[in-house]
Amino acid sequence: MRARGAASLLRERIGHEATDALSIMMEESGRSMAEQVVRETGNRFERRLTEEVSGLKTCIHEGFAGLRIEVAGVRVEIIRWSFLFWAGQLGAIAALLAYMM
Repeated sequence: MRARGAASLLRERIGHEATDALSIMMEESGRSMAEQVVRETGNRFERRLTEEVSGLKTCIHEGFAGLRIEVAGVRVEIIRWSFLFWAGQLGAIAALLAYMM
């Protein structure tokens, strides 16, 4: 009701053509502002997404570096146990051969 009353007041004071032109200008201004808000929001989102992805990449690289160190340690441990097993087997075979001779 108020909008209709304001429009009729404007038409009485400045005329139909000026009221229509003002209405068109306000719509275009609103559209332009909405586009600007969407564009700015998109830019902020992209910046934030880039920051988060780079942080995630850093975490992943650190995690894989720790995993590599852990795997290398396990590998060394397996080689030690394998050597111990082979030495024990060699000793057992040598003892068995010495007993047989």
